[in-house]
Amino acid sequence: MPGLNDSASTSRQTNGLTTASVLRLLLINGIAGAVLGLGFVAGVLLLDIASIRTMLTASGEWIVPLALLSMGSMVTFSSVAMGGAIMLLPKDKNGPSRPSRPLRALVPVTVRAKARAPRHPAN
Repeated sequence: MPGLNDSASTSRQTNGLTTASVLRLLLINGIAGAVLGLGFVAGVLLLDIASIRTMLTASGEWIVPLALLSMGSMVTFSSVAMGGAIMLLPKDKNGPSRPSRPLRALVPVTVRAKARAPRHPAN
């Protein structure tokens, strides 16, 4: 199949990053997210949160719900890890990956608003 093992496709530069390096970044973060997802499921079962472990052990069919919980958690945590990795990549080849000017402290602002009459008067 053309393109899969083509050396030109793996050495293509995008913002200073090769396709292979981006795929490696996604693979590493996807695996890390999957491991965190399995850790989350283990924690839920260990602590018996929402009585999930109790329900699983009481039912005769515990494999399917456990597989669904595990796979769903793995996909969710992997997606978050890969999305975070992509968002932390530099925007362009020579520019900074973070805002160039420092963020200022949040300052509360007073806003004046007129009180309206109630829409439905009380009986």
